[in-house]
Amino acid sequence: MMDATQLFTGGMQILVVLLGVTVHESAHAFAARRLGDPTAAMLGRASLNPLRHLDPIGTVLVPVLLVIAGLPAFGWGRPTPVLLHNFSRPRRDDMLVTAAGVCANAFLAVAATCLLPLAVAALGPQARQAGDLVLIRQVQQAGALAGFPVVFTLVQVVYVNALLVCFNLIPVPPFDGGQLVLHLMPADWAPAYSGLRRFGFGLGLFVAFAGMALQIVYLLLLPFTLVMNLLLHLTG
Repeated sequence: MMDATQLFTGGMQILVVLLGVTVHESAHAFAARRLGDPTAAMLGRASLNPLRHLDPIGTVLVPVLLVIAGLPAFGWGRPTPVLLHNFSRPRRDDMLVTAAGVCANAFLAVAATCLLPLAVAALGPQARQAGDLVLIRQVQQAGALAGFPVVFTLVQVVYVNALLVCFNLIPVPPFDGGQLVLHLMPADWAPAYSGLRRFGFGLGLFVAFAGMALQIVYLLLLPFTLVMNLLLHLTG
């Protein structure tokens, strides 16, 4: 049976994934509207209401299974519809819309990184100790310390959004990185490369659950861990 700390951390990770996915997809829709395509906005996709972007598998099932398995949580939402013919410069504008989602997640990760030392300074020494323990994945020990819920939440906002950036930059359609590659490669190569789209879903599940990918995930998160650790101790 899960204890209170496990229930909190599991639930918070799922909520943070929902936040990251919502911000990502709404950023696509908002950018598309600004650049001349109102399609997604007319469908309510420029909203920060998570239900507008929820995908039963990517936003619910996958994050829940990852949390249960003790793996880093992330996910994806329903693709944001974009009609290129509404753009004045379709190639450039679609690249900007594609990049908007990743930039939104990067912004959340940076913002939470900056907020972490401020929160620790306000909450006191136990919060700093909790932060140290969370960063080395000793969550159960950290759970008994003052300030743990705030510190854990901010760290998860950094980690989840950093993972969403990396995940979405995989250079294979239908990921954002694959869409950018399609625009950058010679036009006669694009149809064949676009055919990889049918493998994208399977690749996403592989990245999520493959044990051999776990160390790669921790390696990708290492720079964020080091920066947060440095900021925590600079506040002391």
